[in-house]
Amino acid sequence: MTNALLLSAAYGWFIGLLVLMAVMAVLFVVIAVFAARPFKVGEGVDESYSALKLLEAREAELTAELLNKRDDAETTEKLREVGAAKKLVKELLEQENGVAEEVALGVDSSLTADEAAKLESEEKVAIEQTFGAAADGDGLKKSFSAQLIQSSDEVKVWYFELKNCILCYEKTKVRMHWNNEKFYIGRNNVASLTLRGKQLCLYLALNADDYSDNFPVKSSTSEVYREATPCLFRIRNSKSVQKAKELISLMMADYGVMYVRTNHSIYALPYEDNDALVARGLARPSDDRK
Repeated sequence: MTNALLLSAAYGWFIGLLVLMAVMAVLFVVIAVFAARPFKVGEGVDESYSALKLLEAREAELTAELLNKRDDAETTEKLREVGAAKKLVKELLEQENGVAEEVALGVDSSLTADEAAKLESEEKVAIEQTFGAAADGDGLKKSFSAQLIQSSDEVKVWYFELKNCILCYEKTKVRMHWNNEKFYIGRNNVASLTLRGKQLCLYLALNADDYSDNFPVKSSTSEVYREATPCLFRIRNSKSVQKAKELISLMMADYGVMYVRTNHSIYALPYEDNDALVARGLARPSDDRK
């Protein structure tokens, strides 16, 4: 009888121990799951990236509003506040991830070391200083400057609107070349303007596929542009100029630069004939290989 009672008690203790072990195992699993949650990819980081995207969208919206209103102190102040918030979120993300976000496009391999050094200097370049510094017809090779001089007044206005827009962003600089005009942030070539025939074309350091649903853009097949500024935006009318400004604001948000000044001047660009262009070095005979 005593042995039976002892055996029954031992059996009860054994069952109780098994139940306790099962409960402990479940608790251990629950604790492990909750402990692992902060390290799951996407929870906190995705929320931070969502906040960054919202700030970038708001920045683009305010920039477009400022472009339309020209001088507006209230909008400018809001833009600065959004820019400051975006900068803080990006810094927190960089600390969280351990690496800074990089923009892949915009690398201009044609820059010489001297040109790159000048772009990184504090030198300021005004719009009127860059024009005329540096389309085939009538047996002449014409520079971008020459083509602009002989373009319609409408194209000239669009050109200066876009040029002013880009240069209103902080840290932007511009260089006039024979075939185009390039805009830089540091060493990054973020935009280029040129003429293809009589049409003004804007090239941006963006992936065209990412924006083709909302903007009339396409990927450039030109070797001159597809490395640094592969996103081609053809300027056809005043409406496309406004859409181009919106896209510029989205690109500038990627580079973390703000719309900081309103330099909306349009400089006189009177027509000149071919002889005058040749004399100024802006056009040359097509057989001239220099």
